[in-house]
Amino acid sequence: MNIVINRTDAIGDTILTLPMGKFLKDKYPGSKVAFIVSPVCKDLFINHPYVDECWVLDKNQSLYKKNKFLKEKFKNFKADTFFHVGGSHLPGMVSWKLGVPFRGGLKSKWQSFVFLNKAVRQSRSLVSMHESDYNLNLLSPLGTIYKSSERKSFSPLISISSIEKQEAKNLFQKDKEQFTPEGGSEILVIHPGMTGHTLNWGSRNYARLIKRIESEMPNRFTFVISFTPSDEKFLTGLREQLVREDYAFLKKKVLFFDGSVKGLRHYISFLSIADIFIGPSTGTTHIANTLGLKMIGLYSPIKVQSASRWGPFNRDDRTKIIVPDVVCGEQFECAGKTCPYFECMAKIEVEDVFNAIFELTELKD
Repeated sequence: MNIVINRTDAIGDTILTLPMGKFLKDKYPGSKVAFIVSPVCKDLFINHPYVDECWVLDKNQSLYKKNKFLKEKFKNFKADTFFHVGGSHLPGMVSWKLGVPFRGGLKSKWQSFVFLNKAVRQSRSLVSMHESDYNLNLLSPLGTIYKSSERKSFSPLISISSIEKQEAKNLFQKDKEQFTPEGGSEILVIHPGMTGHTLNWGSRNYARLIKRIESEMPNRFTFVISFTPSDEKFLTGLREQLVREDYAFLKKKVLFFDGSVKGLRHYISFLSIADIFIGPSTGTTHIANTLGLKMIGLYSPIKVQSASRWGPFNRDDRTKIIVPDVVCGEQFECAGKTCPYFECMAKIEVEDVFNAIFELTELKD
């Protein structure tokens, strides 16, 4: 089989679709797998162990160019199987026009009813399983059933070479000597920003957490605040907190790292050499989990935003999920001031996250 999987949306969504590729490679030896992705995701697929081709669909191109690009790719790949999982429906239309025999995926929008002939209905808003499990269950029309007991063997992967890791180490060491000469030897990455509308922890709390860690575990960590320009609004409170007089002892221990400067591939390489990662529900958190980092994820209690659906794929003793201790009755979005637990993310205390970090530092690698 020559299988094309379409997931032309965000980084986290794409990572949680990667298990489909591993499943297909394992169950159908000799098959070829191609992913259609958005430009922001292309660096996830360099030297990928079980994805043969990565096609980048640029939404900024004209419809004519996108259509021509997809037709050529489908024909050259000799695709006989297609799955729409998320994002643009144009690949589904092209697969239909070209007569790809098996056209599966998620049956939801009207396009999927027209272009797909083996699609599966799923009520994902019920959050009866994890996003990756929903994706793997889309493969059932092939006749090979996904068993949750096999889940770990379909873990998403990102391939980073030893050369890339060494380059990241060298560049970080230069930055450390210049900007954070008093930081410790271990790297603790905090990524406060996120995309989408899910709830986040207060920006100032990330600064308070750094102060708490350094006070209890002095000279152990260099703290790296990773971000891209679109995350700037999540950094305002953190920056304001760090310049306070009582935070002055952290000045040469905290490094701000703009991941957009050298691109996603360098950011992934840098993250692969980190020791601990802390972040909310965003693609960077999924990258950290896929790389096998010790990590803490801070998640909203709202049903469709919850860790039950969007949490990291790998759940072991290296992964800790923290959710506000409230009984949230909302399914899709925050009820705001009408909710008795309004601003529930503030119920996650700095001490809660610090205790999770302390437990992670006790783990032996």
